[in-house]
Amino acid sequence: MLDTGSRAYVAPTRLRVPRILPTFVNRDRLVEDAVGQRRFTLVCAPAGYGKSMLVADWATRAAAREEPVAWLSLHKQDDRPYEFWSALIEALVLAGLPGRTEQLDGLTPPAQGTEPRFVTRVVESLLDAGVRWIVLDDVHLLHDDEVLRGLDILLAELPPEVGLVMACRSEPTLTLHRLRLDGSLSDVRGKDLAFTDGEALELFAASDLPMTADAISNLVGLTEGWAAALRMAVVAAMVGDDPAEVVASFDGDVRTVIEYVLTEVVHRLEPELVEFLYATCAPHHLSIDLAAHLSGRPDAGALLDRLCTANALVSQSGDSAWYRYHALLRSCLLAALARRDVEAPARQHRATAVWLDAHGEPATALRHAARGGDQDLLDALLRANGLQMILSGRGDLVRAALASRDGIATDHRVAVIAALAALDVNDLPAADDALSVVPAGDPRSEPTYAAMVAAAVVQRALAGGDVVAALQDSAILDIATTGDSDVNLVLLSQRGPARMRAGDYLGAIDDLEQALVLARSRRYDQVVLETMSQLSGMTGAMCDFNASLDWSDQAIAFATRHGWRDSPRLAYSYLVAAWTAFQTGDCQRQLQYAELGMRALDGVNNSEVEFGVRGMHALATFEATTGPERAAAAAAFRRIWQIEPAEHISPAAISAVTPQEIRVALAIGSEDWAAQTAARVRAQMPGSAECTIPDAQILAAAGRTRDALTELEPVLDGTRPAHVPTTVVYAQVLAAALESSLGNDVRAFDALRKALEWAVPNNFRRPFIDVWPHLEPLLSRNRSRFGPAEGFVAALLAHHAEQADRAAGVIDTLLSAREVDVLHDLPSRLTIPEIAQAEGVSENTVKTHVRSIYQKLGVNTRSAAVREARERGLI
Repeated sequence: MLDTGSRAYVAPTRLRVPRILPTFVNRDRLVEDAVGQRRFTLVCAPAGYGKSMLVADWATRAAAREEPVAWLSLHKQDDRPYEFWSALIEALVLAGLPGRTEQLDGLTPPAQGTEPRFVTRVVESLLDAGVRWIVLDDVHLLHDDEVLRGLDILLAELPPEVGLVMACRSEPTLTLHRLRLDGSLSDVRGKDLAFTDGEALELFAASDLPMTADAISNLVGLTEGWAAALRMAVVAAMVGDDPAEVVASFDGDVRTVIEYVLTEVVHRLEPELVEFLYATCAPHHLSIDLAAHLSGRPDAGALLDRLCTANALVSQSGDSAWYRYHALLRSCLLAALARRDVEAPARQHRATAVWLDAHGEPATALRHAARGGDQDLLDALLRANGLQMILSGRGDLVRAALASRDGIATDHRVAVIAALAALDVNDLPAADDALSVVPAGDPRSEPTYAAMVAAAVVQRALAGGDVVAALQDSAILDIATTGDSDVNLVLLSQRGPARMRAGDYLGAIDDLEQALVLARSRRYDQVVLETMSQLSGMTGAMCDFNASLDWSDQAIAFATRHGWRDSPRLAYSYLVAAWTAFQTGDCQRQLQYAELGMRALDGVNNSEVEFGVRGMHALATFEATTGPERAAAAAAFRRIWQIEPAEHISPAAISAVTPQEIRVALAIGSEDWAAQTAARVRAQMPGSAECTIPDAQILAAAGRTRDALTELEPVLDGTRPAHVPTTVVYAQVLAAALESSLGNDVRAFDALRKALEWAVPNNFRRPFIDVWPHLEPLLSRNRSRFGPAEGFVAALLAHHAEQADRAAGVIDTLLSAREVDVLHDLPSRLTIPEIAQAEGVSENTVKTHVRSIYQKLGVNTRSAAVREARERGLI
């Protein structure tokens, strides 16, 4: 059974089809001929035209036909991807057939942005749930580009078996023209919704208010059939002394109607109901308990029922204990309340915030606290709930609450919450502003505060800064875990990556494994995903490829179940999966995962992950392409790893990338790039085996085989330390190929045997692939001598794929500068004497260069040389 996904709270009233009142006028001309007659219906008209009630009537009839309807009444807070998809999923789960909503219920929306694969997952899951119709009421409240983009994707992907009805006050900015052109959209507009004389007569008759046809005709003409005004006229007539006179004097002007809400609806109620309305008008949704708290009336439930009976401006959701005031009624009440007492609305918002916080609704509490204008209350709520909301994917509400303040928070604990909320979405300027007022905490007297500050400082450095300095300044490695599980989680989840940057891989994995336990226990799904992704990277940095691939697979499967295939928290796992495929020579899977990683990059707040994904995509493209595209990929690979400051990159990443950067440089004949890379790594990792390999690669490619072997000796005998074991394996494989080229088979076999000892259990094939043409004869000659490594060697020999041939560019393929000049002349129609004259050298010199070019490219004709050079990206 799948776990329930993490989603925002959705009031039950928003998920149920509104109850049809006995006074409701059936409008069969619309229900039977317009709504739901095509796959998509747009009911668009100004406020008060009866859109919701019309659609509710249609939905009630559809449900009676056993066509499951998912109803969602939208609110302003839904204008964010997380809230919107949370609410829609809850509606779909509620409408789905029993026993068929498990997949839907397991989905967790992305915290920010729109992920197309998540929308696809929603569509697939709602089909499984048997939902026939989706109704979105008040779509005009959606303005966010990402929310609308997601809704557009939903419109495009919905199958014919599922229909969608939208009600709104204004045309939503969706690509509806396509639906109109193909005839799949039915439009219901204000002119359609306007009451006819006959419908208006029925409306008054349902309330026992018989009117003459002329009176109704005049009223319909005056109001232009506006349902809200007609219903207000009904209410006014019911409470007036002379109903006919009320109808005759009724003015349909909007200003007058608003005044009617107060003078002819509210103030004509019994005094205790009026005061109750004023006392409870701040919340968007009102439970009986909240109403009792705000009003001080223990009989709040009975008063709400009386209001529902008195007029339709207060509604109840089915048989639930939640109620909703009509938006027009609520706004009028708040405005009138402010005229009576300018501070009263703010006090009511504050009281609502306190109650909601005490009843486990911190997100809604924050919104009311912000409207209440009490900075102390707002800060208290942020201190109490801010970190939990960030970890649960509700950081956007924290940032919205902070934005309601005057300036940067001066409360140190609130400021560190602000920094963590900004870092959650990679808003580095906002994080820097918040951290500028955050002093370091004393772990002895303020352990939780000190841990949060340290985590924020390190997370900021990981996003682009000096991680080593941050480790020292924050003293995060010396801060112990606290008694607060959320603080421990943020501490451990940031300390792990920081340890890796400092080279403490075992400590990093231990921190992250503890963080994963905490995240799972608290059901912080997004942190679970990010931590699994980090673990895939950490184990990969330790060259434990089997564990790395296992963590990567777990993270990708977890994200897929939650509809997060494009989540930035998955970028690290895609990078690891692509890197693992590259190590085993699977170029197709390498490119597939690299492209997925690129799609997940938006929002990544770890610079090493970002550089790694971009570099892997460039490398995968280089491996999979030929000609200009291959040359462009090589250029992109060069830019990524040469322009970024060294402090952003861990020793493990440098160790993994450098041999490939040299190989790519040599493969396209760029001697200067190879030399620059070698010099850069010597500066980054002086005295290490990692800065030895590039020099040996360059010497080998220049044909200086013995010099290359001499360069490798301190790595092979262990006197020059390596940061990661793969560096030693690379040196051993390169030495084996070089010794074999000199005919030293015994020394070559010994180096190869040592390399296989580590490579076989870890399936580390890349060094062998990189020097394949020079290693294949050695492997073939020694078949049956490799013992337990025979299967690994057989797989290498069987692989021998196209990319392996092309990748073999480490030994004797480096063209000299003069040979490069001659190579660029070969595609022209110049003869050898003409090339010699153009280059200012003798014909014999040009012929010598041409023969060398043919040998290094493995060809024997001029046309073949040109073709091969183009495929390699050399020209």
